[in-house]
Amino acid sequence: MRRNAAIEMMLIGVHKSWRGRMADGVGVKSGSAELELESTSWRAWVAVWAVGFSVFVVTTTEMAPVGLLPEIARDLDVSSGTAGIAVTAFGLIAGLLAPVSTVVSGRFDRRALLIAILAVFTAGNLLSAMSSNYGLFIFSRLATGVIHGLMWSIVAAIAIRLVRPRDGVRATAIAFSGISVALVLGVPLGSLIGSYSGWRAAFGALAILSLLCSLVVFAFVPRLPMVEAVAWSDFRRLVRARPLLAALIVTCVVVVGNYAAYTYVAPFMLDERHILPSMVGPYLLAYGIAGVAGNFMSGFALDRLGSPAKVLGVFGFVVVCALVLLPLLDSRNAVIVLLMVWGETYSGLPVALQTLVLRSGGDSGQAATSAYVLVFNCSIALGALLGGFAIDTSGATAPIWVGAMFCLLGVLVSLVITRVSPVGDTQNS
Repeated sequence: MRRNAAIEMMLIGVHKSWRGRMADGVGVKSGSAELELESTSWRAWVAVWAVGFSVFVVTTTEMAPVGLLPEIARDLDVSSGTAGIAVTAFGLIAGLLAPVSTVVSGRFDRRALLIAILAVFTAGNLLSAMSSNYGLFIFSRLATGVIHGLMWSIVAAIAIRLVRPRDGVRATAIAFSGISVALVLGVPLGSLIGSYSGWRAAFGALAILSLLCSLVVFAFVPRLPMVEAVAWSDFRRLVRARPLLAALIVTCVVVVGNYAAYTYVAPFMLDERHILPSMVGPYLLAYGIAGVAGNFMSGFALDRLGSPAKVLGVFGFVVVCALVLLPLLDSRNAVIVLLMVWGETYSGLPVALQTLVLRSGGDSGQAATSAYVLVFNCSIALGALLGGFAIDTSGATAPIWVGAMFCLLGVLVSLVITRVSPVGDTQNS
């Protein structure tokens, strides 16, 4: 399989941090020259793909309300902004509990944790599908989000441990490809199911998929005992790392901007551009496909420039231009083109952001990743909240303008921080 260059760049720091001190999944230390020459078994690669399947299910569940927002709002008799709290609640609880769950779960087998996560997602999606009122639906999202942050803290380490050392980066690329596949297929398919069978059917399908995924993980992923736990002292050290704090500030502003707009893009297409409900899914599909291309573009740009800050500046500026033009150009053709430009360039931003975080976090790779998960998910929540307030008070174009302003602020902040404290502007050897 061709490796996703962007994901490799994003996780190379985690790979280096764990390599050489973790078991390879069969109880052998990964430092020997003999082991380096051995190939990874087919069963191990199936296990890696099972982890990627898990990432797909989790990400699709997280983003599902984006494509279903109009149906949810109409059926539960709430405004679009109020329905968007489904994204806010999920992101907020996932972000705030990420460090806690990472520390508390440190002593548990990693396969058991992954199965537990999928069991919670199965129950949460089933509860969402059965929700008869808005309060129960939000509760189902909160209950699912409780364990969501833990997923991103363990998934890279699981993928690396399943394969031989030389295949570690490829394994993480496969595992995290589930994010791109969720945006390309998961969210648009959920929207299509919602438009024909109702939003509850989409969550019901996710419940079945989560259960199936847990069975696949149980069948193919071996037991992975804890190797090195994260302690609270690791996070205290990160607080004193000024370059890391700078990277997290940029992450916060950019992600708030994107999700203020993206969460409410379906109401914008329906109310402002009068796109048919059945076409929202295909439009989101175009966004997701462009996002996959953006991953490759970002990886190529990082390889060439060696500077995450420069990639942030260029890609962020294009995102701002796309968001500004969306409300200004009254054309359905313009909408799909701008959605693709937006998806392509934004998808490169988290790659550059996580590269900044990993380079700034030093040897505390897992703790730095957990801090990034906290900031990223809380920023999703804040963005969805701000966008919801904007759409309820000023109409469907308002979240797009809010998103453009925050993304522009993110670009400016990244430029200022880079001048004061140049973070990650060297090639990662």
